[in-house]
Amino acid sequence: MLQDSDQTKTLRVAIIGVGLAGAALASFLKSVPDVEVQLYERSKTHRKVGAWLGLTPTAQNLLEQICGEESVEAISDCTYGKPVKRHWKTGEVLFQPEPIPDSLSREEKKKVRATANTVRQDLHQILLDRVPEEQIHMGKKAIDFLVHDGQVTVLFEDNSSIEVDLLIASDGINSKLRAKVYPQIKPKHLPTLEYIETFDRAELMKTIPDLPTGVTHFINGDTLAFIGDVGCNRLGVILCLPADPREAENWGWAEGAGTRRLEYLRSVYKDWNPLILHILEHSKDMGVFPISRGVWLDSLVTQGCVCFVGDSAHPTGAALGAGCSFAFEDSQTLSLALKHAYAKARSWSPSTVSTALNLYDTARASHLRKIFKLLEREDMNFNGILKDEAMLEEERKEKAKGTAWLTNFDPESEFAAVLGCEIVNEG
Repeated sequence: MLQDSDQTKTLRVAIIGVGLAGAALASFLKSVPDVEVQLYERSKTHRKVGAWLGLTPTAQNLLEQICGEESVEAISDCTYGKPVKRHWKTGEVLFQPEPIPDSLSREEKKKVRATANTVRQDLHQILLDRVPEEQIHMGKKAIDFLVHDGQVTVLFEDNSSIEVDLLIASDGINSKLRAKVYPQIKPKHLPTLEYIETFDRAELMKTIPDLPTGVTHFINGDTLAFIGDVGCNRLGVILCLPADPREAENWGWAEGAGTRRLEYLRSVYKDWNPLILHILEHSKDMGVFPISRGVWLDSLVTQGCVCFVGDSAHPTGAALGAGCSFAFEDSQTLSLALKHAYAKARSWSPSTVSTALNLYDTARASHLRKIFKLLEREDMNFNGILKDEAMLEEERKEKAKGTAWLTNFDPESEFAAVLGCEIVNEG
């Protein structure tokens, strides 16, 4: 048991959930002195779900810190600027980004890059490759935790338990551990469904030789189609359609669309640009993805020795195409907070852990509140809720600022700013 009077050198850490957030966090924690990290995953095997994921410049930067630039480039296709926008029916180009000069160096290209597109299973794999297998325990579903004397007992569904000094919940949008602290937060389905599939580009080009490169958007009201390169010579497709939230509840995450649903999609897109139907004719593994969201947590930490990261911390459900970026930001910020608290205290104790978690919570609060505020406005649009003039004016001002604050966020700078405020307050 870790006591404030102890000079124990090892902090026992349990990460519950080995998705993108948990796997990234395990790597970031390698920079923290004197910690023993164990990860627990409820599934018996890692899910091979190949959904298209967009990596913001922030996500790319953080991922490269963990995996290296070559590994990230190997699984993704980077873009420079906004996607091509075409008329939903005629295919006429409505917007075309300016190409970047060939003369730019590698470092210059990094400064102007936009989203890099990949698939989840490849991203997950390069993160898992950096975590020693012996640290990951599969088939361990955490269902509860108890805090006593600065120590956490984690209870699993198989009736086993562990005792640790720091519990980190990264068990997803429907987090069992978050429900213990915030039982009132129950993510709700949005009135939309996404249908996602990836294809072998070379195979498609045998019958569709004019496949576009990069990323192309087709938009008609609240119905959308996205087609784009997602790395490894693959083409990704996302179809986004309105849906009754009650219907969305009937779909499991990444559940197969099936023949009847594919016929429905073809009927929806029959009058659209023929390219979309041509691609749908080759569909073999279309997945259905219901989107759900919760509300802002009052705090990302509880009881001085438990914290939340990733979707369990901010149940934003595919928010703004930047969900995994938020998870990576959480992971780096938490590791920075632990390093700082340890360097200041020179040993681990319950008070050192509590100090670190409070720093983590403070450092993430401002940015996440801005994100949730943006999501609230987006959800009003989804649900057809009218906005008053004050809301519309605020929205116009926010749009004028652009999205760099979201896509090019620097967790280290934000953390340094929080430390600066702490020093001023102490003075």
